[in-house]
Amino acid sequence: MRLFWALVCFLAALTYSISEAQAQTPTPASVPLQQTTVASPKPAFDKELVRVRLLTNSRRVQVAGQALRFQILSQPYRNVAIPDSGSAEVRVMKKNGKHIWALRLNNRDSEHLFKEKYLMIQGENLRVGAQSLPSRVLLAAGPGEQVDVVGVLPLDEYLAGVLSSEMPTNWPIETLKAQAVAARSYALSVMEERADKPYHLESSVLDQVFRHVVDGDESDPKLQKALKAVRETAGVKLFTGNHNVLKAYYHADCGGHTTLAKNVWSGGVNSGVAVDNSCPTNPKANWTVKISRAELAEKLRVDDVTKLTLDRASNETRVRGVKVAMNEGEQKYITANEFRQALGFSDLRSTLFEMKQDGDLYTFTGRGFGHGVGLCQWGSRALGLKGQNFVQILKHYYPAARVARN
Repeated sequence: MRLFWALVCFLAALTYSISEAQAQTPTPASVPLQQTTVASPKPAFDKELVRVRLLTNSRRVQVAGQALRFQILSQPYRNVAIPDSGSAEVRVMKKNGKHIWALRLNNRDSEHLFKEKYLMIQGENLRVGAQSLPSRVLLAAGPGEQVDVVGVLPLDEYLAGVLSSEMPTNWPIETLKAQAVAARSYALSVMEERADKPYHLESSVLDQVFRHVVDGDESDPKLQKALKAVRETAGVKLFTGNHNVLKAYYHADCGGHTTLAKNVWSGGVNSGVAVDNSCPTNPKANWTVKISRAELAEKLRVDDVTKLTLDRASNETRVRGVKVAMNEGEQKYITANEFRQALGFSDLRSTLFEMKQDGDLYTFTGRGFGHGVGLCQWGSRALGLKGQNFVQILKHYYPAARVARN
């Protein structure tokens, strides 16, 4: 715990160093945005630092870059006494309950050993294999001898990487702005939930898909559009009725109407629902997946499946859960989201589906893609093409939330 709070202090110091150069930039007060108001551009990025898990390796990780510098976090203002390096192999061991890092630089034989749970690496053009990394990464010792590679970067730099990964940047700029606000709100809410964890966010669909914006990419017109959407909505967030930042879920295609978070995860804030007649514009709006009884049992990790029963909430067309009947009268209840995960999110694309059984073959026919909560990306594209601004788009998908800048 002492080392973790050293990490917190160290990251706070980094936040201060980023903020110091911008200290003369006035920060606007929290001002609600009117439904028809488009936010004016802000020159400065948000100053919060995000910790996003980029990858996990077993025991060791090979980091390359220019002018690598290493920092231990029990003494947050002192570098490890290791010369600048262009590559390093880092591995973690555990002895007597303590984590030990071993660094080998530039393929040299000798290793530098020290006891820490966290190791900070800074440098230019950092990468692991072909994967580009931010200029600061945190190596965290996970369970066993697992090494988590955690990017540490300003919030809006992170958001630019999310936006260019989660949505086609040739979509309308107001649609991209709406996505930027939703992604910012989701990130800030999760950052608060996981403040005491080594990382705040996953870089996959488990949270938000993130691709590091490689140095020099800003000349790419597509990336410039993502950066424009992030910068022109800087500081704009979605808030709940309790004035907390909304955990703003979003998905690809609602299939015609969205649903409440409680219908997917048995909890969550009610941000309202929306009807979307424009979702069929998605070329993959309708889908079918077929699976055998044996494959289904294997994916659900049960011995056999004798019957499936779909469970829906009252007045809901989406599936809430699945009752699985097995041999000898045993039953198992699986939430719809867990059922999708077991069969594959890209195969069973949403919870808006019907099921037919023909002997040992199950056929699922549905529409939409994703959990159906919050902003529908394909629907927001249609609204952007119709000329709606990002605030109007957000109010459509989160009618019970407030859009504001602070």
